[in-house]
Amino acid sequence: MAPPDGEAFLRHSPWPFTPILEDVLPRGYQAELHSRLADPQLTPAAHRELTRDFLRRRGERNQEILFGAAFESRLRDSGADLLLVDATFTLPALAAHKLGIPAFQLCTNLALNRDAAVPPLTSHHIPTGRLLSRLRIRASWEWLYLHTFMPGGEKMRAPVRAFYRRHPDAIPGDFHAHLQIGPHLNVPTLVTCTPGFDFPRASGGLHYLGPCVDRERAEPPLPPELASGDAPLILCSLGSHGDRVRAHRHFFQAVIDAVSRRPEWRLLMAVGGQVGADGFGPLPSNVTVMDRVPQLSALKRASVMITHGGLNSVKECICLGVPMIVQPLVFDQPGNAARVVHHGLGLRGDIRQASAERLGAQLDEVLGNPAYRTRVRALQRDFLDADDSGLGARTIEQLLQLHETRTAPQAKRAAP
Repeated sequence: MAPPDGEAFLRHSPWPFTPILEDVLPRGYQAELHSRLADPQLTPAAHRELTRDFLRRRGERNQEILFGAAFESRLRDSGADLLLVDATFTLPALAAHKLGIPAFQLCTNLALNRDAAVPPLTSHHIPTGRLLSRLRIRASWEWLYLHTFMPGGEKMRAPVRAFYRRHPDAIPGDFHAHLQIGPHLNVPTLVTCTPGFDFPRASGGLHYLGPCVDRERAEPPLPPELASGDAPLILCSLGSHGDRVRAHRHFFQAVIDAVSRRPEWRLLMAVGGQVGADGFGPLPSNVTVMDRVPQLSALKRASVMITHGGLNSVKECICLGVPMIVQPLVFDQPGNAARVVHHGLGLRGDIRQASAERLGAQLDEVLGNPAYRTRVRALQRDFLDADDSGLGARTIEQLLQLHETRTAPQAKRAAP
């Protein structure tokens, strides 16, 4: 279940798709919004209007999920035995509670709830266990919590408070979390990773499913000139959001300049459609620039990846044994970069200060020091063992059986 634009992500999957929120988020809305925001002729006034419209739609979506009859009806008609909700948007779990349908939070990033030993994912900090580090972590969480009382956060809190007034027995939750629309709920939290990549945590309650990387997904092959050879291949991509900031052109050019000075290296770089592969003029013979690259195919050949640090890309690097140089942009990427450094899987940088000299030095270090690849391959075994063992499916089945055992005396679902 998702807004209509979500159907495209299931085009190769056998599962049925149920559209929701068509009136608020009609088909094509997401692409149109991104296209308009990327328009170089967009005026500040038009940008503000787009932002206001987006926030209005988000508020209407929240109201429909919590109180709307249409969403409740489709959820009831689905016949679901379990609802997995994206942990960044937990409100559907509250709606499921009204119908007696159990719901779990699914984190496609690392855990989002507050932990005394772990900084928020938006933080670059690497915990040391010392007093100053613990105070810094606490201050980071308190600052994020205070933000939930500001106007934007209060608009989220108000409908949630109204829901709990109507349904005082609903799943308890709180706003001691981050990167979430809605409260962090007291339900099983599933994390699509292994604890080996995370920092040690002070609190429990998490269920790790393994990395859940589809290593068999169909992708086009690499260009023939890149598919073989002894030259180290450097893969560079800033992910699905990397082409939405025109300032990244400077970064891409710095990568090209760094590799052009090392003719013994090869570079394959994805720059996205908005920057455009043809926007860099004549390229050195050891550089290939494309709008999109088949990432798994490239990682099977790569010696290092320069990445934005999105968790999916980081997990794919680990699954294929590739060290990283992480240039975090937004969201959970600073925290992922901190973990890459903490575990010795690579280096990190500041994309705003990127230069050919800095990037060249980082590439020299990672390519010249086999310890990075050794440490990545040690975690690779942990990742592959988790996925190959069926850990994810087994964990969900066990949690659902435990829930059914605890609630057996009660009705499975509320009457319509």
